[in-house]
Amino acid sequence: MKRLGVVVLAGLMTAGAHGMSVTVTTERAGGAQEAEVVSLVSAGGVAMFKWPAAKIPADAVRVTVTPDFATARKGEDGYFVFPGGQLGRYTRTTGAYRRKAPYLLMPVFGMKTPRATWVSIASGRSWGFSLNVEVKDGCYAASHVFDEQPGLPDEDIVIEYRFLEGADADYSGMARAYRAYQLARGACRPLADRAKEHPELDYAVRAPEVRIRLAWKPVPSPVTNQVTRNEPPVKPVVTFDRVRDIVAECVRQDVGRAEFCLVGWNKGGHDGAYPQLFPVEPLLGGEAKLKEAIRFAQEKGYQIVGHGNHRDAYMIADSWDAEYVREKNADGTLKPPRTSWGGGGLYTICAQRAYERFAVKTAAEVATLGFRGLYYLDVTTCHAPYRCLDPRHPMTPRECARWDSAILELQRRTFGGVASEGANDAYIGAYDSALTVNWEKPFEKKAALIDEYVPFWQLVYHGIVLSTPFRTTINCTANPDRRYALKLAEFGGRPTYYWHSWFVTGRPPSMGTIDLRATTDDELRQGVAWMKIGFDDYARRSDLQYYFMDRHEKVTENVYRVTYSNGAQILVNYNETPATVGSVVIPPLDWTRSDR
Repeated sequence: MKRLGVVVLAGLMTAGAHGMSVTVTTERAGGAQEAEVVSLVSAGGVAMFKWPAAKIPADAVRVTVTPDFATARKGEDGYFVFPGGQLGRYTRTTGAYRRKAPYLLMPVFGMKTPRATWVSIASGRSWGFSLNVEVKDGCYAASHVFDEQPGLPDEDIVIEYRFLEGADADYSGMARAYRAYQLARGACRPLADRAKEHPELDYAVRAPEVRIRLAWKPVPSPVTNQVTRNEPPVKPVVTFDRVRDIVAECVRQDVGRAEFCLVGWNKGGHDGAYPQLFPVEPLLGGEAKLKEAIRFAQEKGYQIVGHGNHRDAYMIADSWDAEYVREKNADGTLKPPRTSWGGGGLYTICAQRAYERFAVKTAAEVATLGFRGLYYLDVTTCHAPYRCLDPRHPMTPRECARWDSAILELQRRTFGGVASEGANDAYIGAYDSALTVNWEKPFEKKAALIDEYVPFWQLVYHGIVLSTPFRTTINCTANPDRRYALKLAEFGGRPTYYWHSWFVTGRPPSMGTIDLRATTDDELRQGVAWMKIGFDDYARRSDLQYYFMDRHEKVTENVYRVTYSNGAQILVNYNETPATVGSVVIPPLDWTRSDR
């Protein structure tokens, strides 16, 4: 093992920072391993680690970075926290937990031990690593694992370790440190500033998102290579006239604000023929009826937008061309599709080609329908940016993030705002709302080593991006289990309602635990009644979307306090008996607001 030189930073060394080192283990094809140690010195509480791209061999399959201070023992006070809010305490003897590169929401990891509290920020190869925590014989160790094609030397590995003290030495302080980093470098802007420029965004802040799935083909598709002669039939469920019925019922029940998003208005319904959208699906009533529904909603005071997609592609599209697909073998032939969905075999469009060939024209065409609000682009923000290896349009992950951000920004300019499905922060400055932050289920069995979920992402980005914290908090006021509505309030979520969300054959629903349906008038009225409860509940705290979430803490068993940057607090009681925090009494299974 070769020992490298010390990385010296300007400034004074922080007390207790002597002796820090990072072990870099490089695994090569065939199984050979090399390990080197880098000694670090902390200046002003910050230590910077850099591993030049030139040092990564072309045949590397994995580069693991393990700090000697990223350790703990069973029974010690403290915890580790992942970007999605997965928090684990030091209570195990053996086990492992890993989040793979595409599914890390932020390039951030935090750890609190009796010796130090720190947060790491990866600024080089930001989206090319997984996070790994392992426990052996009661000894915990955390690592960054760069396994997303590490042999491509386009970026250095750069990780900044920030050490926190005093009131900042917890997961809230870790999140505040990363938020400050993002704002200082201009990666994003506060929601309050953007809303002054976009009235559609200001409206959406206080309006629940109401998604209506209108039509779809069988999913997974029984026909992988769909063409016009073998296309499965489209199932129309909520016509454009029925959309008007839902809007009218919202008026009748006094749902004061809502932003409707029409899912599957396009050819073939939801995921029917991307990147093709037109003609408007005729089985729903066609373009004339769609425009009528849009005008009707707007006349009643609601925003209404469409659901689109610039990431996915199907062969059935009239614009199909293998040239723009990124999944290719070395000889240029197409790889098999990733899965089979509504339009058949599903491929991914190179982000650069998506912008150049489709985004600008599609936005202009869709705008003629009359949509205004946070136009929804599916999938884009779900995963980390990717590489395109097609020699005609090669693209690094950082370039991908720029192209996808340009596509999102285009929707914002065209419609007044933009939303997407996930909460990956590679694109954080370019979108206004995330449909889901975490796909895991907060009240069910957790993964190995994970004890609880905390609003780590929200502590960073609340006040910057609207969000729904968990898939299962969708339609939460329809759920007799009140805890889901409480979790939405605790995590500062924007309510989301989804009509006819359950559409995948043979798979449990992921969008909430209760579906809203409009197949009968009684079902429609009941669905709107649940929305009304959520709208009224949200009205008590929607103004807090304009403020940062500064601190989240457990006060007593099943009682939580969330403090915002304006001093307001949300107090949440999951107990079946009343709870008291200071002078505030919180009813059982409820939440309350305290403005200090």
